Amino acid sequence: MVPAPPQALDAWSIFVRTRSAVTSVRYPWRVDYTIAVSGLDGEKPVSDHYRASCDPSDGAIKLFPISDEQLEAPPPVPHGFNFSFTVGICFLYCAGFSIPVGHPAPYQDLIGEPLIAPTYMFGLRYTGVPYSVKPVGNEPATLPVIATVSTNNRDYDVTLIGTDVLDGIQVYDLRLRPLRKPKDNRLRELWVGTSDYLPRKATISGNFTTAPLVDVPWTIDFAVVNGTPFVSRESTDRTLYLAHRRVVHDAVVAFENIGEPGTSIYDRPLLTPQETESTTLLSEP
Repeated sequence: MVPAPPQALDAWSIFVRTRSAVTSVRYPWRVDYTIAVSGLDGEKPVSDHYRASCDPSDGAIKLFPISDEQLEAPPPVPHGFNFSFTVGICFLYCAGFSIPVGHPAPYQDLIGEPLIAPTYMFGLRYTGVPYSVKPVGNEPATLPVIATVSTNNRDYDVTLIGTDVLDGIQVYDLRLRPLRKPKDNRLRELWVGTSDYLPRKATISGNFTTAPLVDVPWTIDFAVVNGTPFVSRESTDRTLYLAHRRVVHDAVVAFENIGEPGTSIYDRPLLTPQETESTTLLSEP
């Protein structure tokens, strides 16, 4: 279908076409990729790469929870006891401080174990419509015909700011104001291709599911490969104040080596991690 000329489209029509285009996309039955998480932990640059795989048909994600960097330089095996002693100093008044003695705390992921997928579309995909079909045996997956989906139940007030060029692609620049549930409807600005209506870039009011990540704005970059949109990069320039007095700057989550599964068997076991007292899962709502 040839898109209508720009002057015939209003902002809401562009947004509806974008949601329909995203919903109509069909992903491979499995997508393999690497998650690169980087930033400054205090003043120390950190970069960790995790191998992962997702099943778009049911949303399942599996991850090898130890990064490549941790495998190359594992922390020393702890011995003895982990304890601390307190020293008191008195001069006019008394004060005390604690000195830890023993093995150091276990490795902490920069902002959490990244249980995330590059197929997440930040609410642009209409719910209830499958976006992947698993093959049966050796037969290729057959894709159902999906009609164009639209709705009058608006989550956003949408304004067309104008057109722009991103990475050589002509795009519409949309501004979005949530009409309800602003914590769930996080999109604030969206750039979509004028020819295919697929997302190229977005700004959102918060990301993932845990504080302080949900409380700061993020920039989302998309890559469109053979007509299929993937998230390529999620970044924030805000300072993140995390537990245990950790401060992280310039956090970036990037998806690398995105592709369909090959014939080789994983040399590392992928699993679905569980959040514990010592780990935090980085996940999408």
